Amino acid sequence: MADEVCPLCEGQGSGLPGYFGTMADMFTLLFAFFVLMFSMATMDPAKLSDAGGDDIGAAKAEEMEEMIEEIEKQAQELKEQGVTEIDDQPIEEYMDSLIQDLKAENELPPKKYEIHGDLAEIIEEMELDSSEAKMDPKDVRGMVIELNGDICFDALSADMKPKLKQFLDAAVDSFLTVPSDNHQIIIEGHSDNDPIPEKPKKYREKFPSNWELSSARASAVVKYLIDKGVNPSRLVAHGYASRWPADMTWADMRRGSVLKPKGENVEIGQGRGGMPEYTGVDRDEYGNPKFDTISMDAVIDSLNKTPDLRRKNRRIKIIFTQQQFVDGVERTGSTGK
Repeated sequence: MADEVCPLCEGQGSGLPGYFGTMADMFTLLFAFFVLMFSMATMDPAKLSDAGGDDIGAAKAEEMEEMIEEIEKQAQELKEQGVTEIDDQPIEEYMDSLIQDLKAENELPPKKYEIHGDLAEIIEEMELDSSEAKMDPKDVRGMVIELNGDICFDALSADMKPKLKQFLDAAVDSFLTVPSDNHQIIIEGHSDNDPIPEKPKKYREKFPSNWELSSARASAVVKYLIDKGVNPSRLVAHGYASRWPADMTWADMRRGSVLKPKGENVEIGQGRGGMPEYTGVDRDEYGNPKFDTISMDAVIDSLNKTPDLRRKNRRIKIIFTQQQFVDGVERTGSTGK
C-alpha cells in the first residue's frame, strides 16, 4: 500500500506539487506586507477611547499614578535631608503644584456621552426649558447644543445676554479647557429674516445685512470663549444669516429645500440614525415615498412669520465635533518630511 501513487500526482515525482513553492513565497510576502502596514499605522488614543478603548485610559491613569508616587517619594526624601523650600515655596506646596500640573496635562479628552451629560447638567442647573436649549447628539457633525434667541441676543444686536454668558462660563468650567482635547468647536450665528432697517443709520453702518449680523454673533461667542481660556485653534465661527432657521434639519439645509411627504394620514417618526421615518405616505409604483419640494425661501418665510419665531431664530448653535484640528506636530508613523 505504501508504494501506491495518487493518480493525480503520477508523473510529478515525490513531494509536494511544484506550484506550492511559489504559493508559499507569495503568502510569506503578503504576510510581511501587512505586518509592515500595521507597524506604520498611527493609533489615535482619543479615537480609540471614543470607540470604547477604555483600556488606553486605564493604562494612562496607571502611568500617571506611578509618576505621582515618584514625586511624593522624592518629596519625602528631600524632607529627610532637611529641605523645606523649593523656589521660595514650601516643599509640600511645590510638590502639590507639580502633581496638579501633571494631572492637567494627562487628563483625557471628554467623550461625546460625557459632553452630553455635562450639557444636560448645565441646562438643569440653569433651569432652561426645551424651548430655550435643545441638544442633538445625533447630528452628523457631532454633539450639538442650540440656544434660543431669547437667551442669546436682542434684535439687531451682537451683544451677548447675561444668560448666554452664564451658559458659556459653565461649559468652560466643565469641559472646554482640557489641554489634551483638540476637537474642533463650531459656533454658528443666526438671525431672523427681517432686513436691517435703513434708519437709524447706525444699524446699517454696523451690520449692512443679516450676514454681518449673524457672523458678528458667532464671533462674539468665539471671542468670549477665548478670553475664558479655550484654545483658539479649536474654535470656528460661522454666520448663516436667516438661511438656516430653527427647526430646519441639517439634511434640509444641505439639500436647499424641504421635502413634504404626500398623503392624507402622514405621520413622521424617528427612524434609524435619527432620520425621519414616514408612515401613511403615498408611494410610487416602486414603493418609494412621494414628496412635494418646498423652496428654501418659502420655508424661511414660514419659520419667521411670528415675533416668537423671529426671536427663536436669533440663536447660537454650538457643535462639538469629532474632527480634530491639525496642530502641525508630526505623528508617530508619519512619512512626512
